[in-house]
Amino acid sequence: MKKRGDPPQKKLPPAALEERRRISRELHDRALQMLSTVRLRAEICRRELMRNPPALENELQTKAETTEKAITEIRNLLAETQNWRDLKAGSLERRLKEELDIFRSRTGFKLEFACAIRVGHLPYDVERELYFTLREGILNAVRHARATELHLELTQSSKGYEAKLRDNGVGFSLSSAEGSGHYGLKGMRERIQKIGGELTIDTAPGEGARISIAIPFRKK
Repeated sequence: MKKRGDPPQKKLPPAALEERRRISRELHDRALQMLSTVRLRAEICRRELMRNPPALENELQTKAETTEKAITEIRNLLAETQNWRDLKAGSLERRLKEELDIFRSRTGFKLEFACAIRVGHLPYDVERELYFTLREGILNAVRHARATELHLELTQSSKGYEAKLRDNGVGFSLSSAEGSGHYGLKGMRERIQKIGGELTIDTAPGEGARISIAIPFRKK
């Protein structure tokens, strides 16, 4: 609450607001998602690997490396030296497989992944935004939906690229989630819209969630 005598608050210029949004998005996409992965791996250690010392040692080493990467990302961001090209062109399928492999190690978690997109032909910005959007969807299914099955399919048609991600989790009220300003969902939509695509979500409490993404080819 503003007190009497306080100096008037100045509105930030558009450039400053955009920079603030960029920093928030970067923290969410890079460091916070890495730390979420560490938390999931810690759960794997606690539930599944306590009686398997060699596997536990390997998992703890991976957690240490991921934590160090998150620290580096934060430092780079604060120093304004973050390199957006860390996501190499043509690595979409490989990176998604790496993400899914983490969750595949969870007992009883069924995963299906099929990629028919010629990633070498994807524009870099399309590949980048698609990767972070799908990664967020995968993490949401694992962290919040309590799903036991996850299906991801990437295809390419005569009109453009399509991605479909569905889970058998608890689902949620879409209107309530969007009304609360849920940053994850909002960020996913913004990313796809930024590259000229459309993201739709079909979900309801108790009915899982289905995310569909359509990105048309760009006119030459």
